[in-house]
Amino acid sequence: MNDNLTKNVRRRSVFLIGGYEPKSSDAFFKRTRREMNRFCETWNVKAQMHEQSLSTDQLVATAKVDTEIHGVAVESKINFFVWNDVVLRDFQRPTAIRVAKYLVTFCDYLLTGTFFKMVSQAWRFSLYFLYPVVMLSLIAMLSSAVGFGISRMAFAFASTIGLVAGLGICYLLLKITGRRWYVLHLMDLWSFSRNYLRGKRPDARKLIDRFAESVVDQATHGQDDEIILVGHSTGGALILDIAATALEKLPGLGTVGPSVTVLTVGSTALKIGLHPAAVDFRSRVQCLVDAQAIRWIECQAMTDVINFYKTDPVSAMNLSSSRAEPIPQVHVVRIRDMLQPEIYKRFRYNFFRVHYQFIMANTKQYAYDFFMMCCGERPFVENLGNTLRYTKSSR
Repeated sequence: MNDNLTKNVRRRSVFLIGGYEPKSSDAFFKRTRREMNRFCETWNVKAQMHEQSLSTDQLVATAKVDTEIHGVAVESKINFFVWNDVVLRDFQRPTAIRVAKYLVTFCDYLLTGTFFKMVSQAWRFSLYFLYPVVMLSLIAMLSSAVGFGISRMAFAFASTIGLVAGLGICYLLLKITGRRWYVLHLMDLWSFSRNYLRGKRPDARKLIDRFAESVVDQATHGQDDEIILVGHSTGGALILDIAATALEKLPGLGTVGPSVTVLTVGSTALKIGLHPAAVDFRSRVQCLVDAQAIRWIECQAMTDVINFYKTDPVSAMNLSSSRAEPIPQVHVVRIRDMLQPEIYKRFRYNFFRVHYQFIMANTKQYAYDFFMMCCGERPFVENLGNTLRYTKSSR
């Protein structure tokens, strides 16, 4: 492996895949530009985003960023893997089918013991799993109560009208909560996860292969000092799959050419990896663990309910490692320390906004800064450092 830890980085490529959300390439460009401005203000550096482009198949959005920091010019190419079509197709299914698939998934996770494994690893995350079924239960009880009340009234066809009213209210509440509180969205997410871990999402599998080809092409033909593969939320599982697939296509990945680091942030990979049916997924992650040349760093946060806090994913999946250093290297991040107090107070109870802070710019200088790691002049592992490292002995 090329060891660039003693040299400045002049050129890097970052590949990012987000979670299960309908994030378009336009939304990616808009967010990156906005967050880049915040990054410049926080660190008093110069950065310019230019040459926005989209691959011919519209699956990889790329923005080049030129940064001048501490007198060093750095060229970073940030690539966003676009998979919103998969999510949008799931969203377009009839509501009844979306709910039915979720209920099958919920029962699956209970009966296979996966839910209880999640509780043992990170009890806060189990609340995220329970949220859709709790909301669905409340909606069912409310609509049933209204329907029953109408059916008991003394007029013709009261029972029929009560049944129709109850079903109508249930549907209406699902639509309202689905838009405002992401209930249907999260149902679809869990249904996707179940099918993905069982190898029943060929559309996603095809994209994984396509994204891996992009990584291999850059590693083979690019002039980078380092390549960073970033996965956020559900993307934490997908980026591991992408990295393992890229490694299968190019066994020398990370050994010859640029160094390669996998970064999982706010990752929910264990919702897949802990399931007994996820044999293929765990096998691919094991191949990644066995590839000594590839680094894997995982960043977690207590205030983010949507991640496995203080958890070693390799150990949790019962995988083995012959490395001298732990893999992944787990870092515990304090979201509060990334932001000015007045900004943090604004969204501290917005779980989804807290979750997204992992891939957004800081408003305070802090050891973890996503854009500094992606655009700074030091190699990725040096930018992050060791001040946030977590081991079992540091509990």
